[in-house]
Amino acid sequence: MNKFAAGLAVSSLVLLAGCVSAPYGPTVPVVPAPGKPFAEFQREDAECQDYAYARVEGHARAANDRVVLDTVIGAALGTAVGAAVDNTGGAGPGAAIGATVGASVGANDAAYAQANIQGRYNILYAQCMSAKGNEVARPRPRRPRYDDYPPPPPPRY
Repeated sequence: MNKFAAGLAVSSLVLLAGCVSAPYGPTVPVVPAPGKPFAEFQREDAECQDYAYARVEGHARAANDRVVLDTVIGAALGTAVGAAVDNTGGAGPGAAIGATVGASVGANDAAYAQANIQGRYNILYAQCMSAKGNEVARPRPRRPRYDDYPPPPPPRY
């Protein structure tokens, strides 16, 4: 594997690992307070979305940096292991395997970070809208059903 192909493989894995972005909007349902004009509610909604976005924007950038770092570290470790184990094939296969593992770890971290950032955004947005007197829907707790539990084991005699 030549250096160009290895570089292309690593860079494509970084792109495929996924990027974290700031949320496009809230996933929390909010309704205007009784008697509040809809135009005022829309203005407050825009203000609260801007507030929440500004607070989580830096977290997305930091998460993307961690994804790239995971991929680079994986490639470096794979290169070292590949060079130490196989002197005839070179470090290319080890670097490719390391980059793949690093990219998969980075993709997992990216998915977790995206969910975490969306959750923070929703909390900030809901707090802002609630402070302005709007009604934020609260999730109902899930009640366990009998179907959720496995049947008891048969008695042993």
